[in-house]
Amino acid sequence: MATATTTADATAAARPTRAALVGLLIATGIAMVFALGPLSGAVKITIGVETQVGDASGLPDAWMLPAALEGVGAVALVFLLGRRPAGRLRVWCIALIFVSLAAGMAAQGAHAIWFDELSRRLTLPWNVKLLVSFVPPISAMATLHLIVKMAEDVIANVGLLLASREDEEQSSSVEAVVLDILRANPLATWKAVRDNTGLSDANAKRALTAARRELSRQTEALVARPVHANGRSS
Repeated sequence: MATATTTADATAAARPTRAALVGLLIATGIAMVFALGPLSGAVKITIGVETQVGDASGLPDAWMLPAALEGVGAVALVFLLGRRPAGRLRVWCIALIFVSLAAGMAAQGAHAIWFDELSRRLTLPWNVKLLVSFVPPISAMATLHLIVKMAEDVIANVGLLLASREDEEQSSSVEAVVLDILRANPLATWKAVRDNTGLSDANAKRALTAARRELSRQTEALVARPVHANGRSS
């Protein structure tokens, strides 16, 4: 008894108070607001540098490089946090995130090395341009793979929703049939339920038991109704 009391006291002491929770929420909100500053600055610098690298590499549209580099990492991160995959798919998402980060850092390094301060131009050697040209198709295929997995999840979830709805409707109809059987013959056995519904022996017994309980509950509810002086129930 003393141990249980001590455990309850320790749990109550460890539980934060309302004031502490409100303070934690306010502090978290303020921290998130201040975090938007460095986040927006880092994103702006990253996109700007990668756009210059894409332009220097001769890509048709300079924005293709940051979209390809950062886009696949963002999709993989959202997929990892939202779907929470397991096994090889989880490893694949983590690998895409780190590859996207490493490729972005490589683009930043290329800009730092080959950017000419005097002419204010970025001139890349041919081998770097060749590597940059590989980024868009590889990123597109990796992103398409994740999109296919997302589509498979959507199709599977829709199928489960439809199946559960059909099961509920079928279960309701079977319950109604069993109730009708009992109302017509209160002494009906599970064999009669099986023959009229097509259920297995075990399911017929369970359905009959549930129907008897439902009828008993309805009967008790009718008996419990108050009766007025004129003999009618309310």
